Amino acid sequence: MSRTLVASPEGVQLARKALKAKNLTQTDFAIEVRLGYSTVSNFFNTKPIYRTNFQEICVFLGLDWKDIAVFGDIETEELSPLDKLWQQLQSLGSPTEQMGLVLVKEETLGWGTRIPSRYETSVQIGSYIQVEINLSTPGYLLLLQKDTSGQMWCFCPSCFAQQPHLDTGKTSLPQPGSPMNAFPVEGTPGKEEIIAIITKEVPQLDWLTQDNDEVLELEASHLTELLNYVHEHEESQLWYTDYMVSA
Repeated sequence: MSRTLVASPEGVQLARKALKAKNLTQTDFAIEVRLGYSTVSNFFNTKPIYRTNFQEICVFLGLDWKDIAVFGDIETEELSPLDKLWQQLQSLGSPTEQMGLVLVKEETLGWGTRIPSRYETSVQIGSYIQVEINLSTPGYLLLLQKDTSGQMWCFCPSCFAQQPHLDTGKTSLPQPGSPMNAFPVEGTPGKEEIIAIITKEVPQLDWLTQDNDEVLELEASHLTELLNYVHEHEESQLWYTDYMVSA
C-alpha cells in the first residue's frame, strides 16, 4: 500500500466545489483541518501527500477519498532544473547555528509555550514547530523551505510573517497575528531544508509576495531571479539548515 495519494483532476474539481461551498480559502481550510498550507496546496494541485492527510481532507470536505484519488504508479523526476537551482542557492549559504526549529507543546499551541531545548535536528510527524532565527544585525528576511516532497516555498514574507523587516535578536515564525501560531509537521519522512536570505533593503524581485499573501510555491523562474539578485548584492547573508522528519 502506497504511503501517499494523489488527487485526480476530476477529484480536484469535486474538492474545489466542496471547498467553495464551505466558503473557505486554502489557508482557512488548512487551519480547519490542522494541516500545513503546503499539504493542502499539494492536494489541490494533484501532487502526492501523505495518505492519512489525504483521507482527512476528503472527510472534512464530505467526499469519499476513493472517488478523489488516482491509483497506479506515479512517475517522479529524480533531478529537476528546480532542484539544481536550489542546490546553487544553498551552495552560496553557510550552515548556521543562528536558525532552527523549536518544538511547541501541542496541548497549548500558544505563543511563548515552546519546549526549552536546542534547535531540533529531527522532528516527528504530528508535532508542532516554530522556526527561530537570531539576527546580529537588522535586515529584511526571505525564508525559503524545501519540504520532503521536493517542493519549495517562501514563508517570509507571507501571511505567516507579515513583518519581514527584523531587528537584531530572536524572531519566531509564525509571527504573532498569523493564521497559525505553530506549523504542524506532516507529509512523508525525509529531509527538509531551510534557506534564510538577509538583505539590507527590500529585494527588487518581481515575484516577491505581499506581507499578507498566502505562501508562495517557488518555481524555477523565482529561484533564477533570486540567484541573480544575490550575485549582484554580495552584502546579502545566506544561511542554511536542515532537519529530518520522522514517522
